Amino acid sequence: MKFRLRDFAFYPPQIRSYRRHLQQAQYWSPEQRRADTQANLARLLHHAVTNVPYYRRTLAPYRDRFANMIERLDLSELPRLTKRQIREHGQELWADNHGAYGPSVIHTSGTTGSPTKFLVDRQSNITHFASIWSMLNWAGYRFGDRFADLSAGQRPGEPLYALDLRLNCLRLCSGRLSHETVPKLAERLARFQPVIFKAIPSSMYLYCRWLDECGVSPFQPSAILTCAETVHDHYRAKFQELFDCRLYDFYNQNERACLFSTCEEGRYHIHEDYAFVELIDDDTPGRAQVIATTTNNFVMPLIRYETNDLVEVGAGAGCPCGRTYATVDSVIGRIDDVVVTPNGNFHSGFEFVFERAENIRMTQIVQDQVDRIEVKLVPSPGFDKRADLRRLERQLRAWLGNEIAIDFSFHAALQPGRTGKIPFVISRPGRDLLRPAEA
Repeated sequence: MKFRLRDFAFYPPQIRSYRRHLQQAQYWSPEQRRADTQANLARLLHHAVTNVPYYRRTLAPYRDRFANMIERLDLSELPRLTKRQIREHGQELWADNHGAYGPSVIHTSGTTGSPTKFLVDRQSNITHFASIWSMLNWAGYRFGDRFADLSAGQRPGEPLYALDLRLNCLRLCSGRLSHETVPKLAERLARFQPVIFKAIPSSMYLYCRWLDECGVSPFQPSAILTCAETVHDHYRAKFQELFDCRLYDFYNQNERACLFSTCEEGRYHIHEDYAFVELIDDDTPGRAQVIATTTNNFVMPLIRYETNDLVEVGAGAGCPCGRTYATVDSVIGRIDDVVVTPNGNFHSGFEFVFERAENIRMTQIVQDQVDRIEVKLVPSPGFDKRADLRRLERQLRAWLGNEIAIDFSFHAALQPGRTGKIPFVISRPGRDLLRPAEA
């Protein structure tokens, strides 16, 4: 949840209106949902093939068959869109009339550290904010309630915790967990009394481990909310052991491609009004690839976009919560290690260092020992070895400090792991830190 208030401050009535719509739409009949999806796809496809240069070229041969595809809700005839194609074609994916949609620029490096720039428009912002708001309501949060965020984003020298009065949020620094700091964080949380405690799963797991080692009883929020990483079974067990509340998890991307979130029954729901999602069979039985079409972002539509994430499909049965969105059993999203530094701190989430590194196609961080990391780079033709490396090292040291050695190496490509994805971080010390405590 990286909200920039300037992206949402200009249309609160529209956000409230769309949230009211979502409160009803989550319980729609299958017929209502199908009709709404068909209408959204019809608007999006015809806009794209008319106004977006890339789609005028690639989708024009299929235009006469759009109506049949929409009727069947089957876009499998259309070509897929990859992150590499987005980086290569860039502004060709922008609508000719993109200025009319109030565009703003976002960057993402994803799970592979491949920096990519996207445009999003005002309707995408409205849909995103209202959908996240609605999802938070499932967890018992009401706008304006107190919440805590165990963030991986603080840099050295920033405070251990800070209160964001704009969002009524207590931000805690996950990279400084220790025997000395964890009791202070626990005490500050108890005084703040957040309704929701949000965290990256690995950060929350390590916080729980430190609570155990320090013998501290944690404050009990109404719910824990996790995002950005896969929630392993031993993570869930530890959260349940220490916190007497439900765990909610959600998955989406900066590029607004799709949104999955769990309800009070623990089932992952696909927010079908956020985007059109296809689940394409993977090589592993029971798993599917997530292919998404962004039906609410007309400034830079993503049609049949390969998110590079997988889900466990399961039976797909209806959920006891009563919501009629399609469901999956679990999301196999980002599964990254954390980097451990010589002073005992750990760091995750610093892939954002590479979001604006437009001269780098792909990045991977490898750590075999606590005093050194290797940063593997796949450079683009515009890469300036002297200037770009100096900038990257400066930004990395802002996160990791000066006690760790940083080696850079250059590669034509990076090898995918067992899941077919290229992990952003591979760290032996990090795996030791995150494995089950009893192992």
